[in-house]
Amino acid sequence: MKRNLTLSLLILTGVAIFLSQPVFAADDVLNIPPLTVVTFPSAECVVDNWSAEAQTLDDYDETRKLAIEAETTGNIAKALTQWERVLDRTSCTEDQRSEARTHIKTLRPRVQKNTDPKKAKIWNVLVVIYKEVKAERKNADGKTTEYHKTFTEKDLTTIGKELAGFRDLVFEWSSGVLVLDFKVVVVNEPLTDISLTFSDNGFPVGPHEIAKEFKKYSAEKKFDTVIAYIKCHGDEGPNINCPFTAAMYGRLGELKGAGYMMIPWGTNYPYKNELFGEMELHEWLHQVDDVVHHYLGYPNGTTRSPDDGRGIGDNRPNGEEEYKRPKDCRTWSYFYKHLMTEHLTRQIWSELTTSPKQDEKPGAKIKTIKETK
Repeated sequence: MKRNLTLSLLILTGVAIFLSQPVFAADDVLNIPPLTVVTFPSAECVVDNWSAEAQTLDDYDETRKLAIEAETTGNIAKALTQWERVLDRTSCTEDQRSEARTHIKTLRPRVQKNTDPKKAKIWNVLVVIYKEVKAERKNADGKTTEYHKTFTEKDLTTIGKELAGFRDLVFEWSSGVLVLDFKVVVVNEPLTDISLTFSDNGFPVGPHEIAKEFKKYSAEKKFDTVIAYIKCHGDEGPNINCPFTAAMYGRLGELKGAGYMMIPWGTNYPYKNELFGEMELHEWLHQVDDVVHHYLGYPNGTTRSPDDGRGIGDNRPNGEEEYKRPKDCRTWSYFYKHLMTEHLTRQIWSELTTSPKQDEKPGAKIKTIKETK
């Protein structure tokens, strides 16, 4: 999906921030700051055993009853788990699912998250940075345009911060259930094989080009997401045309089912006041949307496209807005947090995979009543 908006800083309030030592060794080719773990002082409740059997289907009325009883008696951790069970283990109407999300929004900040990355599920990410581009394009008038773009040390430092921010947001907003592990490769050989004829409508480095690099490293491990950075804008010389900030394919056969993210880097990245990693998070959530609904088999609407966070709101069937962006905020990040902490449960985060077992979709039985009619 395409993304082309200027974003402002997401301000997190009431948080304590500390740095942990790197759990996964980053390649020496890029300096990625260590994981930042964010904890909320109000998280007074110890997390309970929230995991559920993948193929069970719970009774909606009983699950809701247990959730209300737990909330009434002050067992906040159990209440959160039961409201999550409404979303990931019962068949009900979308209005009933929206009710559950309303409770989850209040309860989740009060329940402790996992803050140990070693206990989180790993999502493997291959990052390929094409340090230099040298290419030519013959124009309609017969003249040839020469493109020469090179990542500076400043660019690479910024990309390291972008990846660190992306990883931190995923870990925090998945309640510490999922952590990104990067394999970073900087390709020093100039890139000459780029899709300049395609760049007006799509990726300067597309599936064909990235597949060449992917083959070199996919034998080491199964990658869930592949990211390609190519310098397209800024510094001297003509820019490589690209109509978007970044874009994502949900899955590609050339990459063994991994999602593919293309970032045509500009010297103005990240945009002024943008949160580090926000651009990558936005694109990655397109892949999550695809995985949840197709690989895991959850009903449409279990999560939503990150493009829906344009201030329109997440409308309930009864006409109210489940999510409404603050008037003084131009960033989409609050909407991403809404999707990751209120739509997606800890159970769903733990199931996220690009290698689903055949005929075993944990959400296959969880259909809304409206969908089953």
